[in-house]
Amino acid sequence: MTRTRYASAAALLGAALLFAPTAYAAPKKASTSTTRKAKASKVAETRRVAVLASGPHADAARDVLEAELNRRPARYEVVPESAVRAAASRLDVDPRQPAGAAAVASELGLNAVVVADTSTVGKKPQVRITVRNGKDGKALASPAAAKPATAKAVPAAVKRQWTALERGLLKSRAPEAAPAPVQPAAPVEPEPSVTPAKPLAETPAPAKAPDAEPVRKPVAAEPKATKPRKPEEAPALAQAGATSAPIVEGALGFKLFGRSLRYKDDVFGVLRPYTLGTDVGGLALPGAPQVAGDVTVYPLAAFQQGALARLGITGSIDQSFGLKSTGSTGAVSYPTTAREWTAGLRYVMPFGEAQRYGFEVTGAYGMSTFRIDAVDGERPLDLPNVEYKTAGLTLGLRAALSEKFDFNFRLGYQHPLDSGELSSDAWFPRMSAGAVTGSATLAYRLNRIVDVRLKADLRRYFFKFNPEPGDPYVAGGAVDQYPGLSLQLGFRY
Repeated sequence: MTRTRYASAAALLGAALLFAPTAYAAPKKASTSTTRKAKASKVAETRRVAVLASGPHADAARDVLEAELNRRPARYEVVPESAVRAAASRLDVDPRQPAGAAAVASELGLNAVVVADTSTVGKKPQVRITVRNGKDGKALASPAAAKPATAKAVPAAVKRQWTALERGLLKSRAPEAAPAPVQPAAPVEPEPSVTPAKPLAETPAPAKAPDAEPVRKPVAAEPKATKPRKPEEAPALAQAGATSAPIVEGALGFKLFGRSLRYKDDVFGVLRPYTLGTDVGGLALPGAPQVAGDVTVYPLAAFQQGALARLGITGSIDQSFGLKSTGSTGAVSYPTTAREWTAGLRYVMPFGEAQRYGFEVTGAYGMSTFRIDAVDGERPLDLPNVEYKTAGLTLGLRAALSEKFDFNFRLGYQHPLDSGELSSDAWFPRMSAGAVTGSATLAYRLNRIVDVRLKADLRRYFFKFNPEPGDPYVAGGAVDQYPGLSLQLGFRY
């Protein structure tokens, strides 16, 4: 009996020792599964993400990024870009930079800010996307920039970078909320000691209540007087008066000019062409000396700054000196005079930033003379003296290229009213004529008033003779042109 009891006790002890390790290992398996569930819940948590796009293709980049995020509603919650920009404006930060992204994320509770930059680098547009962590603003993902040609190529560029972007998004963390400050416990005041009541006869008379202080109305604080902002200084171009209305402007200097007279369809071959200067392809290069000057006075500019202040009276004169012309044999030199003058009205209309540009309209009457004087009562009869009296309109454009350089271009049409001997009965009485003028001037300003100018100009007269049988000369037409090159000292006041 006793031996049987010992055998039963031994069997129970062996079973306990056998199953004890299994029972002890069970909690470890439970711990591993709990860890996996925690990791899965951590990955599956919804992240608040905002997209911030800039550049010429910002709309396309924002749309495709938000579409990719909205396709995964269990992972991401999209915060509107307007909320990010409003928070950045309140905080006065740049959300594209690490510090600014962290500040905006803390304000809006964002896990990440996706920054898309579609600006142009060099001549190639690009799409560069960066995922910034909401906790500290650091870049969690920044794939190599793609280079689309148009906005239509942006979606493909974003999708090529999406895998790398999502890896960064899954690493993002929201900023930790700042712990609420612990309020110190208020000290417990000791209860006041209670004094025994005095008999009624010994109770002192109640003290007189103090007069209530008069109620003072709050006085509004006077705003501090702010200094008026000084107007920004006008650009140097405007200070230089590139297109402002001066009282007077003009130029005076030295000019080289040339002349070439060529006939067309000379039936009998008796019309003699004329060249003053070196002939290059039928055009005489400037070589003869002249004194050239012009002046424009704006009489109302001293009294007002309105539209009439830009209406001016203009005039110019070119006068040659020391010219000689030879006859057909070349044996005799004849004194020669070349002169041109004009007078008229000019109106300048400024436009552009700081009135850097001006449009000119000039109406003028003028006369251009080229005369070969006689020697001993004789002069070349095969060279007609011309005296062109013209009236016409000239359009111009003036521009301040920089703080030192100005440019002026003019182009006009002149109608000849008279041509001197060339339109007389002895030459071509039934002729019709026209003329065009052009000039280009580059000026270098020495100071606010004085400048140095280099000017190139051309006058070209063209004729149709309309000959009939019996005329002394028979030709289809002619071209008489005068190129010039001037160096002048200009002024504006």
